[in-house]
Amino acid sequence: MDRNELKKLAQKYLQGNASDEEKALLNQWYDTIEDGWVENVPTKRPETEDQVKQRIFDNLKDKGFLQTEEEAEYPVRRFSMKRLLMRITAAAAVLAAVFFGWQFMNSRSESAVKKLVSVPGNKIIEITLPDSSKVWLNAGSVFKYPKQFDEKNRTVELIEGRAFFEVKHRNKHPFIVKTNSLNVVVLGTSFDVRAYKKEGTTKVSVVTGKVGITMKDAVKKPAVMLLPKEQVVLSNIKNHLIKAVAPEIAVNAWCNSKLVFEQETLRNVFSVLEKKHHLKIITENPALLDERISITLGDQNLAVTMDILSFTKHFKYQMANDNIIIR
Repeated sequence: MDRNELKKLAQKYLQGNASDEEKALLNQWYDTIEDGWVENVPTKRPETEDQVKQRIFDNLKDKGFLQTEEEAEYPVRRFSMKRLLMRITAAAAVLAAVFFGWQFMNSRSESAVKKLVSVPGNKIIEITLPDSSKVWLNAGSVFKYPKQFDEKNRTVELIEGRAFFEVKHRNKHPFIVKTNSLNVVVLGTSFDVRAYKKEGTTKVSVVTGKVGITMKDAVKKPAVMLLPKEQVVLSNIKNHLIKAVAPEIAVNAWCNSKLVFEQETLRNVFSVLEKKHHLKIITENPALLDERISITLGDQNLAVTMDILSFTKHFKYQMANDNIIIR
C-alpha cells in the first residue's frame, strides 16, 4: 500500500467504518518497517494496553494519518490542549479496543497475524522466530511465519526458495514446515529445505536430529523418516518421494554466503557469476552449458573461480574487458 491508501485506511479505522480485513491490514502495518525487508527480524515482546495505545497514536501522528476536521480545513489554526487531548484519547481508545479484539480472535487459530518475507536476489536473510528457532533464507525465497505460535504446534510456510532451519526442541510442540508439495515435521533439529518452483523438485536434507516427511496430498500415509546425512527428493512430475544419501557438500554452506551448486548446469552457474561480477560469459560450444557440476565456491576472485571450473569441466577461457569467452 502507498501512503494515500494507508491514510484513507487510518481515517476509516478512526471513524469505525473499516472492515475486519482492513483492521487486520492496518494492525499488521504497525509492526512492519516501511523501508523494506531487513536481515534480522526481531520478535516483539507482549505489550501492555497503555503501550499499545501509545504506539498506535505515535504511528498515526508521525505518519500524518491522525487529522481532525479543523486541521484539514484550517491547517494553521491552534486548538486548546484540553480539546486535543480529548480527541487523542478517544482515537487511541477506539484503536486499542479494535486491536485487542482482533488480536484475541486471531490468536486462537493459524489465521493469526503473519509476516511475509521476500528475499532479494542478492541477499541471505537470517530470522529469529517467536520460539527462538532460527531460519536462514536464500536469495529469491518467500517465507511466511506467525508473530506468535499457537498452543498446538509451530507452523511456518516456505512458499518458494531455500531455507535452513535450526529448531529449538519442545516436547509435544512439533515444528512444521509447509511447502507447496510436502510437509516437514520435527521437534528439534537442523535441516535444509529446497523448493524452487523452476527446478521442479523439492528436497529436504537433515544435518542433525530426526525429520518426518509427508506429502501434502497424502497426509494419511506414514511419514518418511530422515536421519542425519539423509535426504528426500520429491519430483513434481513423478509425484513420489525418493530417499537417498545427502551430498557430501555441506548442506548449509550457502548460509555463509558461499556459492553452492549441487548437480547444477553450467548455464545456471555462469548466470550466477554474471550477476555477481556484472559481466557477460559467452560460450562458443552451446553443448557445454548443459553439463552439470557439484561444487562450492568461496570468496575467491573471478579468475580463480574460472580456473577451477575450467580445470573441472575441461574448457579454456579468455577474459576481455567485461566479457569472458569460453572456447
